[in-house]
Amino acid sequence: MISAYRTLWTVAVRHDFRGGACDDLAFIVPAATRDALAGMRALVRERDGVLHVLIGVDSDGEPLGECTGRRLLFGLAPRDGCFTQYTAPFALAAGETPLFANAASPDALDAAPRGVELCGPQPQITPRLAARPLDLHIATPAGTPLTSAQLRATDASWTFRGASEPGEIVVSEAAAGGLNAPRHLLIEPTLAATPVWGLLSLTASADHVATGCAFTLHFSARSDRLRYYVVVKPASDADFDSIQVLDKGAASDARTPVAFTRQLPPFAADRLAPALLDAGGTRKIVLFEATTPIARRARGPHGFELHRNGEVLIGNLPQPGAERSDAQFIVHLSKP
Repeated sequence: MISAYRTLWTVAVRHDFRGGACDDLAFIVPAATRDALAGMRALVRERDGVLHVLIGVDSDGEPLGECTGRRLLFGLAPRDGCFTQYTAPFALAAGETPLFANAASPDALDAAPRGVELCGPQPQITPRLAARPLDLHIATPAGTPLTSAQLRATDASWTFRGASEPGEIVVSEAAAGGLNAPRHLLIEPTLAATPVWGLLSLTASADHVATGCAFTLHFSARSDRLRYYVVVKPASDADFDSIQVLDKGAASDARTPVAFTRQLPPFAADRLAPALLDAGGTRKIVLFEATTPIARRARGPHGFELHRNGEVLIGNLPQPGAERSDAQFIVHLSKP
């Protein structure tokens, strides 16, 4: 009989964009994890953006279910549709989902997530190698062979039907002319049918069962190179030359000052074309570009000012925030 519950894990979320703890991610519990929790006599709760996994104990404080060695998988679903816009990307291959785990050390999440391909119970595997015939080899993460198949010239893909329960498989390709790096497929029907952004896999140690463990998912903010295109009809060349973008907020923000280079058309190919900025060709254009990338923040940085003839025209130039896909801004000055 359960006398009480005690904490096995807590998982908090911190994001540099928010400046600390936040509730940017919801934790999705798939059916297989719910079954595992039932066997552990455990339950999950989410409060203020923190996941709590609790285990039932008897009157002597002993766990009532088998917990040590158990691995639980959760989906990570952004609450903000712009999450990927303000989150620094991870070095993953196209089509891979980030998997955060405590594989290297039981008491801490690995320094970086690894990439897996999230799929349903019968994944259709399309090889990356174009050569045929091609051999596909399917194994467990430990290297135990599961099955293999050969694709002929008319075969574009192959369906794996050997998964009796959720889990990870490793796919290797071999053909005349080379081998391809193994791919890790994670078969999880519930999460594959849910729009999750990431995955969290935690394995319980004996110490976790005895005293609990606190984990933190820490995300860095995306960095961009700020570009301000100033479009103006100046009174004179001297008036045009006096236009500047200056960083006057470094001290109050407690950050390193940002310098801006002044560039005139023609701009590099990855900049906005002057014809898009002034279709009639009647105005002058100057680009002010930050010399270093700047991390996005929900509030700030502040104090990027537009000056002309020593006068402050705009005290706080716009920032990309969460919604924008880039950090390029067009500033029109209507008065000479």
